[in-house]
Amino acid sequence: MFRNVGNLLKPLFLILLLSVSAMPVLRSQDTLAVASDTAANRGKYKFTKKDYIPKFTATILARYEYNTNVNSNHFELRHTRIGVSGSVHPMFSYMALVDLTYGGKFSPVSIFAQFKPVKGLSFQIGFDKMPFSSENLLSPYKYYFSDKSFLTQKITAWSDVGGLVAYKWDEVIPFEIKAGVFNSRGFSRQMQFQKELNYVARGSFNFFKGFDLTLNYAAVRPEDIRMHHFGLGLAYDIANLHLEAEYIYKWYKEKEGVNFAPTHALYGFAFYKFHVDKKWLQHIDVGARYDAITSNCDGKLREDGQYYIEPYRQRITAGLTLMFIEKPVRAGIRLDYEKNFFHRGVENNEDRLILELITHF
Repeated sequence: MFRNVGNLLKPLFLILLLSVSAMPVLRSQDTLAVASDTAANRGKYKFTKKDYIPKFTATILARYEYNTNVNSNHFELRHTRIGVSGSVHPMFSYMALVDLTYGGKFSPVSIFAQFKPVKGLSFQIGFDKMPFSSENLLSPYKYYFSDKSFLTQKITAWSDVGGLVAYKWDEVIPFEIKAGVFNSRGFSRQMQFQKELNYVARGSFNFFKGFDLTLNYAAVRPEDIRMHHFGLGLAYDIANLHLEAEYIYKWYKEKEGVNFAPTHALYGFAFYKFHVDKKWLQHIDVGARYDAITSNCDGKLREDGQYYIEPYRQRITAGLTLMFIEKPVRAGIRLDYEKNFFHRGVENNEDRLILELITHF
């Protein structure tokens, strides 16, 4: 049934791109006129010196980890991100964000130029995350737990150079739709011409206050296996309680000699803020998460010419966070414990206790 999914989705994907581009035209005539006037007036508007001033940001997440299975420990700079963003024209903006210590090495995060011709519509070209999964798109200082879920770690951590179109609507039922086409060779090989690209689309809908529904699709081909991903996410905020869940179905296109079973990944968590209202401490947060992933392949060949299949695993995470300040800067201390459950006789060496310092401006 899924053999022709790729061929069917490509034209649908192009239709989505055209639809997003045409959305301003589909508005009422009065709204379109206002939008057009605004775009025309922007061209005449002169920036002041204040408008040109770039905004700088920095995030440092430093941690200590203790592995309870093998009685070992280490210190780690999980993230050291620095960045700059700003505008050079009412319709043109930019961002350059890099991580100096991710995995012990320099790593680009987001480097792109963006064009916004009318309110709500934007076009972007550069290096960025592919818009898939709510957790995947969070900045590190906004994480609810020290480590991301298996769903994000093992599947959706895609970044590359590409083009992205987005449209955001804030009236009646607010929503945002994004669709993009990205390279598949990575940042260091962006100059190479490629016959196979990655496709992604995401829709986020706010049907009522505090509730968000997201639908995601991505067709990714890191080497010679095309992988199709379908995602559904739900999030609900009520008072100080945040509830969130996400599910991904991953299907591998068959290749001669290779036939992987589909992968299922999911997470669900609850996160509650206790406001303290002290000068030195704003709130205490507690959270609990369950996540799981069935056997999974990243589609990349190893040195021996074989694909590695990660085993089915589950995990329970419990967390406590002391947030000293949240806005305009962020500073806190997080303590998490992760308990893993492996299947098919795989030895568990992954349980850990994590103490993390969070700083961001």
